[in-house]
Amino acid sequence: MAIEGLELATAIESLRDSLLRARAAGANKAIQLPIESMTVELEVAATVDKEGKAGFKVPIVEIELGGGVGLQNATKQTVTIVFREPVDRSGNPVPVADTSDEREE
Repeated sequence: MAIEGLELATAIESLRDSLLRARAAGANKAIQLPIESMTVELEVAATVDKEGKAGFKVPIVEIELGGGVGLQNATKQTVTIVFREPVDRSGNPVPVADTSDEREE
């Protein structure tokens, strides 16, 4: 029985491409969010094809979209991204909280 899914390398490449697109889309924004670390948790299945080549695939299951409009292939995965402190375009820290004890009323 063949496992429908993405090759592990393809799944990782897709994630990398998505991050590069996000970085490019935000390149001219006033606030930058540098990534400190990222954890990717993928459920994979070990596979062997007809020629005996082993590999890993990220299985894909069909899910029904809201309203029964159609089906979409999807898998539930976990991606955790930890950002460093926000910076401006020049790399200077951008405060995200008011550090004064006084509040304007």
